[in-house]
Amino acid sequence: MTPSLARAAVPTDALGLLDEKGSAERALTAALASFQEQVQAVPSLDLAAVVEAARPAFASGIAFSAQLVDIRGRNKLRVTVMHAGGAEVSSEEWADQADDLLKASGWMLAMLLGIPLAKQALPVEPEKNGVNCLAIVVHPDASAGPGPGEEEGAVSATDFDVALEPLTPQEIEATHQRILALPQAARQALTKSFREHFQVPRNARSIGDRITQHQHSAFIDRFLEELEGDANPAEP
Repeated sequence: MTPSLARAAVPTDALGLLDEKGSAERALTAALASFQEQVQAVPSLDLAAVVEAARPAFASGIAFSAQLVDIRGRNKLRVTVMHAGGAEVSSEEWADQADDLLKASGWMLAMLLGIPLAKQALPVEPEKNGVNCLAIVVHPDASAGPGPGEEEGAVSATDFDVALEPLTPQEIEATHQRILALPQAARQALTKSFREHFQVPRNARSIGDRITQHQHSAFIDRFLEELEGDANPAEP
């Protein structure tokens, strides 16, 4: 069926709604692109600091809301960015997994608007005596391999348990800050890679609420190490 015949088979009202939705989304994209050309990095993820940095976006027809939404007796924090043209994007995180709801709102708003975090604001992680908490991420459906001790580098049950251990709210916050400090292109590449690796559903608007276990932070650590290695190749 040719495109013209396909469009002819769709009611005129439906076509009008599709065109209107596409126009609204393009207007939101254009407004965000214009804002991101001039946005300044924020010193912290506090909601007040992010809102202050977002004022140029608000002046161009963008607004936001932060709500607690009840999901079967459990609250989700939902931050939505809206444009005067009618389009909107949102991000969600379980409220009981957030150490500070205002800071969580600031982090999600910064992610949605593309506001970077100043590098000097990143927390300094304590040295771990050269020991990595997790070196390998394994999957439940991985094929059976040699048992512990049969081959050097084999993944033990302990490593697997560590991979599935939950992150603390502080560790989640620190990981969010590292992602926000990335340039826009690198942040998009990380998001795409994370979605593919952990099979995040396509309808999930953000990976923020998916970063909950040590395997997630370990994956991000490796991605950032490879990114830094690509940016600073070793001299021959």
